[in-house]
Amino acid sequence: MKILIYIESEKYNHPPVMMGKIIAQATKAELNVLVGIPKDGHPENGEAVADQVKIDLDGLSPRVFIKQGSPGDIIKQELLQKDYQLLITNADRISRFNKAIDVDPTLIKQSIISLLLTQNTKPKLDKILLCSGCKEDDFSLITQGARFAHDLGASVTLLHVFPGPVPTMYTGLDQIDETVEEILQTDTTFAQHLRHAVEILEEMEIDSEVKIRRGIPLEEIIRETQLENYDLVIIGSSKAHEGLIEMIMGNLTVKIIDMVELPVLIIGTRVLA
Repeated sequence: MKILIYIESEKYNHPPVMMGKIIAQATKAELNVLVGIPKDGHPENGEAVADQVKIDLDGLSPRVFIKQGSPGDIIKQELLQKDYQLLITNADRISRFNKAIDVDPTLIKQSIISLLLTQNTKPKLDKILLCSGCKEDDFSLITQGARFAHDLGASVTLLHVFPGPVPTMYTGLDQIDETVEEILQTDTTFAQHLRHAVEILEEMEIDSEVKIRRGIPLEEIIRETQLENYDLVIIGSSKAHEGLIEMIMGNLTVKIIDMVELPVLIIGTRVLA
């Protein structure tokens, strides 16, 4: 895997570097760190941050380099030159005042690249919440999420939320998440998809469980992160063939990133390997 970490020279953000280190140690990934200096910034600040990055990533032989200009332009230029699978940056790039993404539209060239936004990063990634999109005949999110968890040695909770009222066939059940085994034994397309997802996790020998909820997806995802001590949330892109900004601007994805107080990994279509 080839990883690009972006940090700004005016404020050293440790979480993206720490997360990159955890992932690189687990996956033997190639680490590249881009230190961005604002157009009116001071080069010496960039050099100081670059020196600190090398200390924090000692032993991993990262490629650390400095560029000056707008974040969108310099990141786009780097992504056009190399085939990265993952970009890591800090979640403080999200505006929490208007509850909306505040990212330069040219930050990423296309949604094939996965994006990891770091916040409240922990020293280990032991427990992952993988939010299932249940797209028919599309298991890329599950497969990549499972492979990522396997490399990290993490357990996985696979969560699927039925939006709105409980499906008619389950009317009368007070807690749909208490009837997972019953649901998985049905012949519905949904059950078939989840069974295959479970098989993928089992084939990779991942300690996993499935939770099924009904309600508003955002609320249920947030509730799950509050009930359990997760280290990372994995979600899929909502628009696989559009730019990353369009992808993140999907209503649910934006709100998950903005309201979940954990690192969030948005899986792109380029395989994390």
